[in-house]
Amino acid sequence: MRKLYLLSAIFFAVILSGCTFFSKDDKKESAVKDNRTAYIIINGETLYDKDFYNFAGVALREMNEKDYKNQEIKQYLVNSFIEHNLLLQEAKKRNITVDEKKISAVTDSFLTEAGTQDLKVYSGSYTTDANTLSKILREKFMIETLIYNTINTNIDISEESIRKEYNENYSKAPVSRKAHLFQIFTTDKQVAEKAMAELKRGLSFNEVAGRYSEGPEKDDGGDLGYIVDTDFPEIFSEAFKLRVGRHSDIIKSEYGYHIFLVKDFGTPKRADYKDLKTEIHFSLYNKEQNKKIEELVNELYKNANIEYITDIKLSDFAGKSGNNR
Repeated sequence: MRKLYLLSAIFFAVILSGCTFFSKDDKKESAVKDNRTAYIIINGETLYDKDFYNFAGVALREMNEKDYKNQEIKQYLVNSFIEHNLLLQEAKKRNITVDEKKISAVTDSFLTEAGTQDLKVYSGSYTTDANTLSKILREKFMIETLIYNTINTNIDISEESIRKEYNENYSKAPVSRKAHLFQIFTTDKQVAEKAMAELKRGLSFNEVAGRYSEGPEKDDGGDLGYIVDTDFPEIFSEAFKLRVGRHSDIIKSEYGYHIFLVKDFGTPKRADYKDLKTEIHFSLYNKEQNKKIEELVNELYKNANIEYITDIKLSDFAGKSGNNR
């Protein structure tokens, strides 16, 4: 089954201004126009290699040479690019428009000195120009509106379905254990042995943790607060075997060396329906939304006329953008 096109992936790849992403194919001169190579035709609309590289730019910048050769990654990016454009075409077909004043306001906020860091996170570049950014935002809002109008307004999560989900998947879940835990952590075995020696000499755990621990909790004497066993790596399950007030021996993990101390155990509790209702509603809503998005994309695919003109090589992006990862 085709991977679901997620909204969060729609704009993960954006043009990086100032870089040349064009790909020429000398054997297909007829496919070249205005220094662009035609890549694919979707329902009569010609899209160029530049359009793909613009779309996948941020993701491609994070890749290495091995990733560029990975056909699964390539196929995922190509599918996402096609699905994005199918959804965009559908939005235009339904005459969905966006508030241009809103686009201008958001664009202006990104391009201010204070907004440059947000621009880097959003588009992958500090130098994305206003026109490009406006285009990105316009497409984003159009597709979000399409999704809202055709999908979100038709999702109804009933109390009965929430209760059923709780009974089937939450009510019988293992009871979480909670403990007030202290830790001394180091990546150096000799440091861990020094810390243990000082504990055996009678120094307080807080003092030894402040002296030897490498974790951020060292400033609090190794105090991690109350933790739930299922929220931490498996190595922390060793701490739950201790008696209150006793510290562990040195325990080696894939991270380094740990010494644990338990100050208190909380009362085991299974979250009841009232505590989990909102979380379950959100989970069921997301599942239903993803299902409907996939149905919409599959329907658009089924009725689409897609013709590939040239092939795309992910490695072309590295040479043209100066990516040296």
